[in-house]
Amino acid sequence: MFVAPFVATPLPVARQMLILAELKPDETVYDLGAGDGRVVIMAAQEFGAKAVGVELRQDLARQALN
Repeated sequence: MFVAPFVATPLPVARQMLILAELKPDETVYDLGAGDGRVVIMAAQEFGAKAVGVELRQDLARQALN
């Protein structure tokens, strides 16, 4: 049982967050409460950055790895 439900960040919102952060390929993003990993995946794939996601829920962590 979890206290709060998982609500994924919409992809356009995640993209805009990374744009506003002016993320560069030589930088590292840390996402605490990474959920399904969409922010770290986007940071790595679209922005070329290193990305680390931290998630306590095993089901979401597994989903991020697939």
